[in-house]
Amino acid sequence: MKSNDLYKRLLSCQTVKQFEILLDAFIDKNESNVSWKPVGDWNNSGVIGVSADPGRALIERVTNAMDAILEYEHFSHKGLPDCRSPKEAASAWLAVPEEGLSGLTSAKRRELAQKVQVILEEGSGKDKRVVEVRDYGIGIASNDMKNTILSLNKSNKMQKHYLAGTYGQGGSSTFAVSQYTLIASKHKDSASVGFTIVKYDDLFQFEDDEKIFQYGTQVRHYGFDLHSYAYAFGPNSVYGLLNEMLFDPVMPIWLDNKIYDWRRTIKGSCTALSGAVDSEDETKAPTLSHHIPSFYVPLGSENGGVMMQYWLLAPSDKKSTTPTASFVNDKKPIVLTLNGQNHAELPVSIIKKNAELPYLARRLIVHIDCNRLSPEAKRALFVSTREEVRKGMVRDLIEEEVINALKADDDLIRLNTEAYAEVINEEDESAKKEMRDEVARLLKIQGMEIAGSTGAEATDEEGDTTERITHPRKGRRKPKPIELHEPPTYIKILRDEEKAIRFYPSQSRYIRIETDAQSQYHDHKKPEASRINVMVMGEGLAKEVATTPLKGGRMRVIFKCLKSIEIGVKGNIRVELTRPGLPVLFDECGYEVVKPPEAKKSQRKITLPPFKCIPVDPDSSLWIETLSWPDDSTKVASEAIFANGELIIYFSTVFPRYFDQMTFFERRDPMQAKSFTERYKIWIAVHSLFIFEAQQNSDDRSNGIEEVAEERSKWECEERCRSAALAVLFATREVKSGLIVNDDA
Repeated sequence: MKSNDLYKRLLSCQTVKQFEILLDAFIDKNESNVSWKPVGDWNNSGVIGVSADPGRALIERVTNAMDAILEYEHFSHKGLPDCRSPKEAASAWLAVPEEGLSGLTSAKRRELAQKVQVILEEGSGKDKRVVEVRDYGIGIASNDMKNTILSLNKSNKMQKHYLAGTYGQGGSSTFAVSQYTLIASKHKDSASVGFTIVKYDDLFQFEDDEKIFQYGTQVRHYGFDLHSYAYAFGPNSVYGLLNEMLFDPVMPIWLDNKIYDWRRTIKGSCTALSGAVDSEDETKAPTLSHHIPSFYVPLGSENGGVMMQYWLLAPSDKKSTTPTASFVNDKKPIVLTLNGQNHAELPVSIIKKNAELPYLARRLIVHIDCNRLSPEAKRALFVSTREEVRKGMVRDLIEEEVINALKADDDLIRLNTEAYAEVINEEDESAKKEMRDEVARLLKIQGMEIAGSTGAEATDEEGDTTERITHPRKGRRKPKPIELHEPPTYIKILRDEEKAIRFYPSQSRYIRIETDAQSQYHDHKKPEASRINVMVMGEGLAKEVATTPLKGGRMRVIFKCLKSIEIGVKGNIRVELTRPGLPVLFDECGYEVVKPPEAKKSQRKITLPPFKCIPVDPDSSLWIETLSWPDDSTKVASEAIFANGELIIYFSTVFPRYFDQMTFFERRDPMQAKSFTERYKIWIAVHSLFIFEAQQNSDDRSNGIEEVAEERSKWECEERCRSAALAVLFATREVKSGLIVNDDA
């Protein structure tokens, strides 16, 4: 058996057993010419096994394939123009427009996607698939393979800014999840094909007289573990994986799924969210309730900045999943990309709790494009596995800017309020007051001083008014549409009456601007070309100014107050609108640097916040979309969300301790069941208010760290289950005690 015969016959293999039989037969007949060698070196297990997820390992292969296409284009265009990023290269050499793949037609995306193909074959099961990544790029000469595709930690891309595979470990991580890997490559200027079979490094080679192999590289994995991606579509599929991880790719790729007999263009979730639909897609473009296009956010002169955009999906009619799950990890919908590839995600709790948008959290997707970070900031943020980001200042700055942007968006606040109203039913006011008074009584018994059960302002020991428990802002009404004019007639900075805008050191604020100018008057990506100019006259505010796009006459400007500025510094913010041949329109307002709010005093009376208890059934959209509770009813009893100035306490109607006792009372007497539920609600409300007060008084600043937040969430969930079990005992005892008294009477 010759090398070319071996290659052709290996391509027909579907099982590892078939592969081994052919390989053993070849080795028997060519024993003197075949040897086994380690990939890289003998100490290679740590590097090859670096990725914990087979899907992310596959993405590394795809990234290498896209780099091969860009390398080929660089070769064909003789390196001109000089492209400093993969996006620039794709634009210059592959005609991908500046707005990305959404700017291409479906036919053009499909044509371009043929250059990189991912082919899935049945294999011998979902944990032993045949997975092939085939590119028609520059290819690799046989003599160069051991120092490139078969090497470890020998990147040849660090100085090639037009390539994407700088921060990854490369495709070698796929070796850990494949029993065998066939790698074949042919350089564009070569007549021979070099191929090898990994777990070893010795190359076979044959002259391609039959022209059976076009230039480029083929990596075919046998026995690839895809049990976590066994479905045709959705989050647990290779299709979903590719779109999620190649969130905003520089070029499309082609997925040929022979297991389910269909083919698709993979264009990335960002492209799909932007409205692009291909002819082979079975779904339409997603319906959006709100969208803010990409805008630049500075993170300081030493860090550069990021581009931010976000989409709010319309509510889903399907109650079995969350809308965002079709595009991203619904538990981590804040996506950080570099060169279009998903490098990490931040948790939904940032939207739900920190940005105070709990009723939109399962519909909101945020994209942070990190290409404009400085080299130092990229090194501080990204790790080579592309599975997370490092904790530190850069990550914290990004998280802070996400929170600031979302909290400053009036439309999001309004939509959150509307969603809140949809899930809250009107209650009898007397019943609400009775429950509130009973909760206040129980809190007093437990030693918590209540300033008043009606929401009165709290006072300290000297009688002075103290800071009231901070409530989120009320949702604003939907702003009236602005009638746009040409030429425009006004521009103004929105602020509270004529007061100066207040900043405290290190604070970022989004200042709202309104004008009747059309959107083309402001280019947020090229400030030098914009006819709207924002200036700071005075000290204290950073000179770097970022803005959102001008949309419907409204935009926001991001200001950063310097950390070292003195309290009391004042100045002016001025915005000017230039009109060709007409006087400049402008508006101006003052700003003042003030002392940051002091931490809450630990010893004080509190105001009992408004609260409400809402029952939640597993079939309710609240269970999945708002709360994301697990299917296991024993794992969750209740959860409290603070929004729109009210503490909403959701409790599970199928928590076993509650459900069993409730069923017992319903069979005995419906009135007892009703009384039991009311007493149960009171006790879980008391517990929730204790937790709420502890969170309000906490000085811990580490809430943004994902592991800490997850650990706290887990602890709180377990604590609420324990408390619910006690609430059942207390409520049962109170109901039975009440019945005995009534019987005696």
